[in-house]
Amino acid sequence: MKPHPDFVDTTLPRQAGVGAWHLTPLSVAQVDEDFEAVTESERVLVGIFGSDWPIGLTLEGNLIDMGWHDREFIAKRSFAWIIRDAEGRYSGCAYLYPEIGARGQGEVVTWMTDTRDRLARLAAFNAAFRDWLAAYLPEGYALAWTSNDQP
Repeated sequence: MKPHPDFVDTTLPRQAGVGAWHLTPLSVAQVDEDFEAVTESERVLVGIFGSDWPIGLTLEGNLIDMGWHDREFIAKRSFAWIIRDAEGRYSGCAYLYPEIGARGQGEVVTWMTDTRDRLARLAAFNAAFRDWLAAYLPEGYALAWTSNDQP
């Protein structure tokens, strides 16, 4: 599998501090933790990926998704992280999807777990992530941005 042309010569960290949060890889090793966070937050996640995901998600289906995310990251095709708070708790996920078949553009998707302060945490994370990510993007890279920022 070849890297996306925009990221052939760029290595995005699999782990990093981003503001008050820490990014860790989204991989099969976290399948149970991810499945719990996703299913407990289903109410605020439906439609974030343009479909009814995560309705009907199974642990097995989640394992497949996690393996795909990890493989894509290693191949520099797309990038997915778990967002952890300062105490190391699973708080959500962040993704960068370069546009397939195009250069210089991609989409960021971020989501936070369904908590009372989700929208404030999401806004603060998005600001920090935007600044952090800019250092790794090619000059002039255009990003579409999707988040679970609806009440």
